[in-house]
Amino acid sequence: MLEKYILIALISYVLGSIPFGLIINKLLFKKDPRESGSKNIGALNTLRIASKEKGGIAGILSFLLVFLLDAGKAVLSVYLAQTMTAGNSPLAVSLAAFFAVLGHNYSVFLKLKGGRGAASFLGILLYLDWKAFLGWLVLVVCFMILFEVLMGRKVNKKFLKYAVSDQITGRLSGEVFALFWLYTYNILLFYPALAATPLILIAHKDRLSEQIKKIKNKTYLND
Repeated sequence: MLEKYILIALISYVLGSIPFGLIINKLLFKKDPRESGSKNIGALNTLRIASKEKGGIAGILSFLLVFLLDAGKAVLSVYLAQTMTAGNSPLAVSLAAFFAVLGHNYSVFLKLKGGRGAASFLGILLYLDWKAFLGWLVLVVCFMILFEVLMGRKVNKKFLKYAVSDQITGRLSGEVFALFWLYTYNILLFYPALAATPLILIAHKDRLSEQIKKIKNKTYLND
């Protein structure tokens, strides 16, 4: 059985390492996302690059493509783990979730660099339980909106845009709170979430530090 778990970890890491954001940006826009925008290979930076190069519609479509591919590789990891252990083994699913996100964030194909893991984790959650996915999403968005209000952002037509795209402190706080909610909702979903969430938090540490610095210097609302 140990050999199966080791194989699950290896397969999930390699699948997670596939840098779809880099591949799509290179193929469609001849751009390296590591040199543009937030310098991240994920779906959000693809949205920025594609919107700048080809316009808003292209940006949205490119975002969806990269998001679905990054989510899909993580889902495939979990599916294979379930198949290899003939069921919903919490350990197998958690291992697959952890190593798929680990591969995305520290890709073996990109000298152990990569994205931030959100799309991969959300894909896993959606695959395991769509209701949990919606509940998690609602909780995190509510925290983002709440923190944006607490930080003094005026509620206007751009409020939601800032809350969703910039409010990293609220988002990460919401993701931590969502762990407790998942524990009460379904303990089997809690374990893979607990395995993946710390990797997402670590990947966002620079953005979090930057935002906290802006808050302390009272320059956050100047963005």
